[in-house]
Amino acid sequence: MLLRMEFIKPSMLETGEEHRINFMLVHLCGRLEPRTDTTFSMTCSDPEIVGVNGSLITGLKPGETEVTVYLQNDRPSAYSWKVRVQPAGQAAGMKLQDHPRILFSEEELEEFRERIKPGDGSSARIIDASRLWKEYLSKADAYVVEESFEVLYPSISDQWKVTLPLTEPKRVPEPQGHTFFPFWTMYARAIEDRLVVMSTAFLVTGERKYAVRVKQHLLSLAAFGKWYEFDERGAEGNLSNAHLLLGASCAYDAIHSLLTEEERRSIRQAILEKGLHPLAIDIGSRDMHNIVAAKQVAMVYGAAAIMDENPFAAKYLQAGLTYLQSYLDRKRVSGETEGLLYDNVAARHAWMAADLYRRISGDDGLVQHPYLREELPERFFRLLAPGEESSFPNLSDSFYKLDIAYLMAMTATHYDHPAAVWYLHKHAATHHASLLYLRKETSPASPTELYGSRASAVFQSVGWAALRSGWGDEDHLLCFTSSSSAKDHNHKDQNNLVINVGGEWLLTNPGYQDYVPGPKADYTTGTVGHNSLLVNGQGQIHLGGGVLREELLLPSFEAVVGDAAESYGGLLKRYRRSVLHIDSSYYFIVDDVELHQESDEAELLFHTTSAVLDGEEPKAPCENLGSESVVFQGESAALQLMFPYPQEKVLTLREYPGAEIYGSYVAVGGTRGKRRRFITLINPRVHFGERLAIRQEEQDAGSLTSGLTVKRHDGAEDIWLFCADAGEARYRGLTFLGEAARLSGNGLLSLWKAERLSGEDIAFEAELPLSLYSDDRRTTCIVHNPHPVEVSFKLKQITAGVEVKQTAPPGYYEWNLMNTGRGGQAEGREPVWKP
Repeated sequence: MLLRMEFIKPSMLETGEEHRINFMLVHLCGRLEPRTDTTFSMTCSDPEIVGVNGSLITGLKPGETEVTVYLQNDRPSAYSWKVRVQPAGQAAGMKLQDHPRILFSEEELEEFRERIKPGDGSSARIIDASRLWKEYLSKADAYVVEESFEVLYPSISDQWKVTLPLTEPKRVPEPQGHTFFPFWTMYARAIEDRLVVMSTAFLVTGERKYAVRVKQHLLSLAAFGKWYEFDERGAEGNLSNAHLLLGASCAYDAIHSLLTEEERRSIRQAILEKGLHPLAIDIGSRDMHNIVAAKQVAMVYGAAAIMDENPFAAKYLQAGLTYLQSYLDRKRVSGETEGLLYDNVAARHAWMAADLYRRISGDDGLVQHPYLREELPERFFRLLAPGEESSFPNLSDSFYKLDIAYLMAMTATHYDHPAAVWYLHKHAATHHASLLYLRKETSPASPTELYGSRASAVFQSVGWAALRSGWGDEDHLLCFTSSSSAKDHNHKDQNNLVINVGGEWLLTNPGYQDYVPGPKADYTTGTVGHNSLLVNGQGQIHLGGGVLREELLLPSFEAVVGDAAESYGGLLKRYRRSVLHIDSSYYFIVDDVELHQESDEAELLFHTTSAVLDGEEPKAPCENLGSESVVFQGESAALQLMFPYPQEKVLTLREYPGAEIYGSYVAVGGTRGKRRRFITLINPRVHFGERLAIRQEEQDAGSLTSGLTVKRHDGAEDIWLFCADAGEARYRGLTFLGEAARLSGNGLLSLWKAERLSGEDIAFEAELPLSLYSDDRRTTCIVHNPHPVEVSFKLKQITAGVEVKQTAPPGYYEWNLMNTGRGGQAEGREPVWKP
């Protein structure tokens, strides 16, 4: 009994271009059977545009028409789709080199063979190419003799056993709770890996055993009915078509000289009809989704493999390159991101196409694109966690562990990037990317050496910030997101933050979403699973909607402000979160919330997978917390959280029912009023004895201004004043108007968007709000003027003998504080400091 027929439905042809419809009979058990003698009829609504001859359709003249296939069985079925015919393309304008040209050029092959020659042992090499090549060949040898392989699917605890030779997999039942589960993605990646590894082994060694196995796989793929999984969706929204096309293109190019003309014709036809034709739906697309990017890159590969033998493939090269140029341009400014995992996946594919185009054309314009050259390395180095292990924040759909060796190898090779070489030496010295793509080595330099004391960074376009002390074993990193990106791999997590201390993630996200509807899915994508705000028990309504409003990167004083009000879809009027990083030592989090009703509930959430201590006592979920100092105790580090404001609050430790595997979270709520301010101090201490203490005075009821003193473990004190609603803050004899002020007993002054500060031996006044960092021990003063006009200011520190009267131009400027005594004046100079 016939269940259904599956076949490729091409959407674009050129005049003179053909496509043969191959029907696959799908049995009730899911088994697929090629059918060439099926009773069918095919018609075209305009036979002058598309000609039909049996199962062959041909583009005749430009235009768009509809093709319909009638399948005769117990119940005749009709399938219709539109086909656009465009004029035959002009010559590609590029004379392709002879094969090979995709994985290596002949010149690159010779250089690679030299690189993998055994050394004489006189100098130790961190990247031992000779040893890595032996391991790589062992992998290729295993692929040559294998009779089957397994494909693992950890997210559903399942696996496929694939028996060789390859045959098109049958349709299998969906895993419970899933729709269109992409079994073929990992399956196609496994095949791509085998084709690339054995093709590389053949090109380098010339041993035919690798080519024989590669040819077997290629001819098997050519016999498939299609290279994507779901006939209902075609090549839309899947990665298998791209991975099989990438693998087949590399393999066809590598073993081209050993194929008969009939074998070449069969494989070329499969690359064109099964690989490229389904991807025509993406020609002209501007979608920056990682799947679309992968398919566009696959077009470049497929065209580069066959367009000198089949000119109809050339349009796919041009389409892919046009997309890639636009993609790289827009990635710098668009604000779209799917998290670091998919930024890395898409960047790998973009690099593959850029490097291939350089190889086949001699044009390195894409390779030198600022997004690849500047933006990507900056993101990954700035967001790399401190400590010995390579780890990254799992913002959106992502993981702590990411394989960025390919990206680092290309960055090191093409830009002589010292930190990329450092990364490969430290984290990927045995990775095959270091063997295959690190084509030259330069002197390494760690991020600490490269960036010095200016370790933090803000990525305004995607709404991310990294406020860190450094990259060492006892450093810390806070990652903050308030992003406009609303892609399907994003979460409802604006104004969210995570913290790593010494390589251990202590303030955590759940990471990659759970796709099965239920509490885990709600938790992993919803605000309740992230370190942000709930209103009346509800989280953010919309993806995206966040924006970084402000940033400040001064020495020992950094700030970033996120606005996530739009993400809540009307649940509240205002939600601004300010994150302050002080002396590379601790953080203040200031949350300003405006609600519709005084009775509305607002709760801040702080998640962890570590033990939670209330004072020194371990706590279990569902318990109230009596102390204002909570500790997230990890295996080798800890995080202290203090909640000085508001003074009336309720702290509760909770788990989310059905999602307990993701850990517990502290909820901070209990206050009242339409306008609310929460102040949280976070101490990322590595050594467990380095606790902070807070002293504060009673605050006026209803006032959002506050003052407090932070007492460090060594006895030093920082006096803090926080303002709101243009109201003055008064504390310990000081009066302040601005966002925040810090005075330290060791001569440090930090002002954020300050207009006035007065008291005891200090006075500051500015025409418009300025931010300032002053260290009277080093006689330096750095000012940030966020306004488009010059702003005059005065600073007087009587005890230190400092008096400054200056006009600050827009931007960051540094002055020497001349210790000339009372009445003296600091002399300004040109800006010498940049964040």
